[in-house]
Amino acid sequence: MLTIALLALTQAAAPQQGPIKSFGAWVVACDNAKRCEMTSIWPDDSQPEEGSPYDQVSVSIDRAAGPAGGFTVEIQLPGNSGSDPVQVSTERGFSIRAVPKNDLLRFTGADAARIIAAMVDGTDLRVGDETSVTGMASLKGSSAALRFIDAEQGRVGTMTAAVAKGAKPASAVPAPPVLPRIAYVRPIGAAARFTPAMRRALDKSSECGSVYEGGTGELPGAEVHALGGGKTLVLLPCGSGAYNFSTAPYILSGNGAPVRARFDVSPGMIAEGPQELVNASFDAKNGRLESYSKGRGIGDCGSAEAYVWDGAMFRLVEARSMPECRGSVDWLTTWRAQAVPK
Repeated sequence: MLTIALLALTQAAAPQQGPIKSFGAWVVACDNAKRCEMTSIWPDDSQPEEGSPYDQVSVSIDRAAGPAGGFTVEIQLPGNSGSDPVQVSTERGFSIRAVPKNDLLRFTGADAARIIAAMVDGTDLRVGDETSVTGMASLKGSSAALRFIDAEQGRVGTMTAAVAKGAKPASAVPAPPVLPRIAYVRPIGAAARFTPAMRRALDKSSECGSVYEGGTGELPGAEVHALGGGKTLVLLPCGSGAYNFSTAPYILSGNGAPVRARFDVSPGMIAEGPQELVNASFDAKNGRLESYSKGRGIGDCGSAEAYVWDGAMFRLVEARSMPECRGSVDWLTTWRAQAVPK
């Protein structure tokens, strides 16, 4: 019965990632379990001028799903912000004070709910003290983003909604979906030998070797990791740019020829062609293979994925994304799964 149960876990439907949208100066996303996040971005497409208050703070908000799901509001402050109380306010008279910890203001419960209510009608969320403003986040689009969360979590018309309020009780809000469970193979044992002849053959067949033609010195080394179950992961270097390093993933079984690794969801949302990882890393402690593709050097846009090996393919356990290159380093989660060791 245990074998059948684990087989059912590995044959689950392909991941359907949650939606991600942009509204004005905010990006919002909900994952497959209806946990929702929204984050502030620059008000315009270009970076604010030096010294602008819009380039000094970043605001991140999340809300748990279900009838009792509440808000968490985090405001990242500039470095060396000190330990004195900081005031968060809007131009409509709302204000709340708190002491930062590690350059971060964090609000939950009733305080977070008060900030959310003030955002709906405000123009800017301001950070500073009674006499000066050191940073601001534009609230343009924040109401639409909150309304999006209301709809995704089934709160429209209920007392728990942030914007689309109604008379229905909290009990009318649906319970959150259960996270999918993915059975994975523990990465134990020794990695198989990846020979120089195998490297030369892969460089030729994948055309990854041609990327480095004309360069000086030796080719970048390939990473080799034991996956368990007699399988070995080979991460073959396949080119690089200013801030992204591409890798072709292969599976090696004993003395057989390496074969391209399979994924249930392509890294970086690649629709066609051989799948590649970007800025790849493998953590043998938890069996996670990660890919992190930056849209530009400062890392304010791109996509990231994490996978585990189920014995036949890599299965997605986390996906994050930021489609707008407008100052936010808070990429939003669109997929989560619980990895269960076999």
